[in-house]
Amino acid sequence: MVYFGWPSAHEDDAEHGVRAALEMVYAVKEVNVEPALTVRIGVATGTVVVGQASLEDDAQAKLAVGETPNLAARLQGLAGPDEVIVAASTRHLVGAIFELSDLGAHSLKGIAQPVHAWRAHAVRRAVGRFEATHGGEALTPMVGREEEISALLRRWRQACAGEGQVVLVSGEPGIGKSRLTGALREQLVDTPHTVMRYQCSQYHLNSALYPLTEQIEHAAGFARDDTPEQRLDKLETLMVGNPAQRAEAVPLIAALLSLPLERYAPLNLSPQKQKERTLEVLTGQLKELCRRQPVLTVFEDAQWIDPTSQELFDALIPQVKEMFLLMIVTFRPEYTPHWVEQAHVAMLSVGRLGQREVAELVAKVARGKSLPREVLDKIVARTDGVPLFVEELTKSVLESGMLREAGDQYTLQDPELALEIPTSLRDSLLARLDRLSPVKSIIEIGACIGREFSFDLLARISLLRNGQLEEGLRTLTEAGLVYRRGMPPHATYTFKHALVQDVAYDCLLKSRRQHLHTRIAQVLEENFADRVANEPELLAHHFTQAGDLVAAISWWCDAGKLAVRRVALREAVGHFKRGLTLVEQLPRSLGRDALELSIRQPLHASWVGLLGWPASEVTVNATAMLEVAKRQGDTQALGLGLWAMWVNTITQGRVADSLEWAQRMLAKGDETGDIDLQILGHAGAMISYFYLGELLDAQAHGNKVPVLYDPRNALRWSARTWPRCYA
Repeated sequence: MVYFGWPSAHEDDAEHGVRAALEMVYAVKEVNVEPALTVRIGVATGTVVVGQASLEDDAQAKLAVGETPNLAARLQGLAGPDEVIVAASTRHLVGAIFELSDLGAHSLKGIAQPVHAWRAHAVRRAVGRFEATHGGEALTPMVGREEEISALLRRWRQACAGEGQVVLVSGEPGIGKSRLTGALREQLVDTPHTVMRYQCSQYHLNSALYPLTEQIEHAAGFARDDTPEQRLDKLETLMVGNPAQRAEAVPLIAALLSLPLERYAPLNLSPQKQKERTLEVLTGQLKELCRRQPVLTVFEDAQWIDPTSQELFDALIPQVKEMFLLMIVTFRPEYTPHWVEQAHVAMLSVGRLGQREVAELVAKVARGKSLPREVLDKIVARTDGVPLFVEELTKSVLESGMLREAGDQYTLQDPELALEIPTSLRDSLLARLDRLSPVKSIIEIGACIGREFSFDLLARISLLRNGQLEEGLRTLTEAGLVYRRGMPPHATYTFKHALVQDVAYDCLLKSRRQHLHTRIAQVLEENFADRVANEPELLAHHFTQAGDLVAAISWWCDAGKLAVRRVALREAVGHFKRGLTLVEQLPRSLGRDALELSIRQPLHASWVGLLGWPASEVTVNATAMLEVAKRQGDTQALGLGLWAMWVNTITQGRVADSLEWAQRMLAKGDETGDIDLQILGHAGAMISYFYLGELLDAQAHGNKVPVLYDPRNALRWSARTWPRCYA
């Protein structure tokens, strides 16, 4: 006889327990012995306490205690030969994955209330794995935001009159910032206008112009199987303006999207100039759209904006006042906007709902049916006026089975059950996800991919067939946990809120997370080469989360170098620093040192370009580079570090200190016979002595430079190490 006390669904999936039980039954039936073996299994889901039976017991011998294993043991007593009996808690979680027959309620020894039980027969082979427990509108009608909507409409009217406006919408997670912008769009549905939406991402904090490139690719209708030439055709169609404007815009934006430029004349611009012209072209495209008809621009989650997008918006915001444009920027309180002092920029802080408004929102979620007073009071008290919390907690209560419909109201099945309402939004969302256990694998994969995930990528990772996958995604969409854009196989799904993704991600065991991130990285690398080429930081993120530090470091380094080529230096520094953080976690070795040097050399160029030679960041990085180069015996890295310290000290005005660094270069050059170090050492000493007033010494060192200099091979390492824009 066997009973399973399966862990709570907060830690694992009840489906695994039932599958294991059925597999045991099948295995026993195949054993051909006399007398025939039989098995009786009970499966219950819930919380248990696991520990050693006594201090003398083997450390591996664990004892599970609590109501769950007791219930499983009693259910096992109900089972006949080769039968699997499951509890109501397990039945609720596994949904329609298995063929189950209802055995009704039973009085069991040691359990006060009758227990409902089901017999599990087999895994259901139907395409649909889950029947949604309820349907519902994707968006619950808004409550208590009349003043905010009126303020946005006033600003819209000003924008339509040619007085462009910017509204900065601030509020905590779940307060309804995105819902507010959606309500404005609903108000304008019959008004001719253009809508442009930009979404920042916490996974692309250092991806230059990420929200803009994503918007352009979406607006142009890029498909994954498009050839580069087809994408370029679509981009040309998307661009607006006269022929000259379009001819200027397409090559610059195509370069931003890493599209081929063979059909256009070479840009022949320095990286910095190309970046400046790209930002000007992006602004020009927006202005041209505004000349045609009013434009509503929504820039979501600015707390995750990348530095180059921030630079673009810093330049754009002052120009908005002369455009037919309303720009709405949403962000969380931790973000500090740069433009609040300008007359055409307004702040709009979205606050929490009052008790009356919470009660009204609860009624809308419950479709007009009233909830018991004690339940409503607990929702009001525990949601603290956060609309998302109110909505999710109410749905959790309605789906929990603790209420019974009675005409136009709900009544409690048992007054004591009111105490089981979750006390936090995380618990509420977790309970809802648990009830979607049949599609749990989809939620897990999606949470690891990110806030937004495509059907194409999901299908390559999930073990579900397309029919099952589409049905599961439909279930999640109907439950209001994800939103869909487009139709499979070209659909894209977005978690309703970052907290939904966070809860789903936190439910995963570390080993499961790492497995999924590894699989995602592999699929991206093998099947999405164009995306990886443009966003190496995406692969770096997944390898980081997978625990593959060496691969992650390499991809963070690639992401930094790509950002340097795009002259997105703040983003580059961010990528390089992420890589160095991982390097610090590796054990000391020559391989580890080589990885660190591969990052510190381009990081040096980034700091110089961003902050200038005298910056303390240049000092810190060059000092670390010297230490690693000495351990590695890397003369080229040593030369770069010594030269960096000489320039760093002399540009700080520390001329005497700079002479010491020049002398170190000379000593190391003489020791190793490296001509580069000797040339740079004499050049540095010449300049240092000159500023110290030691002109004869300066002349002596200066005379040695042309003797050593050979234009065919001098400064070999500098040509390889420095980006073109800083050489």
